[in-house]
Amino acid sequence: MFAESLELTPVPVGAESVEVVLLDLTRIEDVEAMAQDVLTAAEREAYASLGHPRRRREWLGARAALKAILLRRGRISGAAECEIQKDARGRPEIVFAPGAHAPEVADCSISHQGRFACVALSGAAPARIGVDVEAISPRLLKVAGAFAEDRQARLRSRSAEERLTVLWAIKEACAKALGGGIGTALRSVRCEETAEGRHRVWTDLGRELRAWHVERNGYVVALADLQDE
Repeated sequence: MFAESLELTPVPVGAESVEVVLLDLTRIEDVEAMAQDVLTAAEREAYASLGHPRRRREWLGARAALKAILLRRGRISGAAECEIQKDARGRPEIVFAPGAHAPEVADCSISHQGRFACVALSGAAPARIGVDVEAISPRLLKVAGAFAEDRQARLRSRSAEERLTVLWAIKEACAKALGGGIGTALRSVRCEETAEGRHRVWTDLGRELRAWHVERNGYVVALADLQDE
């Protein structure tokens, strides 16, 4: 079974009620075989519509990791018992097949970039979560002025590349939790690191979130948690 073959790496970030894992996409040996094992008919249609091989691997990897967690928890007995759809806000949601065991899943979030897919699964309600994985690189230096003014980004001492990647990942995670686009989050979300890897986040509209981040293998993983709904 695919769930037993996937090497999911736990990421200790966020609240105890949220499980976050990384999947190294370079270790998926046969992408097409995994697609057949993991995806429902509707998901296979969406997968087939993705033209770029890298995009297909990323898209598949995130869904495989999320379903593997559900299988390992005993929430489903087969990958076809659920599929990952998008809700009205564009956020991922797990839709279970008729007759499937009713699992205790409050919310989920997925992300992928480069080498890794990252998924987060929450069992606590009410909660809305968002996760993001970002490679630490110089690419954000060119657009720093659009989202990282010093007055908006009170982070602890780090290199410029690390600081910008942390901030971007947190804002991306917040956008996913809130259900808005990253463009809105870049402008309206403010962040203050209150302890190592822990952040207080608030928006221009006065909404507050909790956020965390860790660094792994040259990447930043960030998790945001909105609990006021």
